[in-house]
Amino acid sequence: MSDEKKEKVIHTRVPESLDEEIKKRAQRLGTSVSTLIRNALAHTFGLVEDVISDSAEVARSARGEDSAPSWRPAVGQPGAPAPPAEILGWQPLILSVNALCERCNAILPRATEAALAVTDRPTRERVFRCLPCTRDESPNQEPASHDHDDAADE
Repeated sequence: MSDEKKEKVIHTRVPESLDEEIKKRAQRLGTSVSTLIRNALAHTFGLVEDVISDSAEVARSARGEDSAPSWRPAVGQPGAPAPPAEILGWQPLILSVNALCERCNAILPRATEAALAVTDRPTRERVFRCLPCTRDESPNQEPASHDHDDAADE
């Protein structure tokens, strides 16, 4: 017997339209359907790990914690971190990175609409919100429950 472990086979049902799309993409990429699906699954896990890593950084930022010292000391206290920047408003944008809503903790995937905090001075950390949370102007109120586009598709 060989010491090499055999790869496992996973069976799943998919709609015919997805089956056709997978076959077209595999053909266009010059690879097998099996390889395409294997790579897609592997990259998905990598993406999830990136989102988790990014979300931890965003959560630290939302709590006002710095992962690195502030870019400038506070007046009169050499080396002390600067107080948090005041958020003046929210700029809608299409994300080029994965992020988390600092208010409701929703995952904001790359290439989706979100909003970036506009602050009264430059900061190292960027603060993002989902669009529903930008419409809620009460900073001390708990975030209201709202649906996100990706949750509606499930």
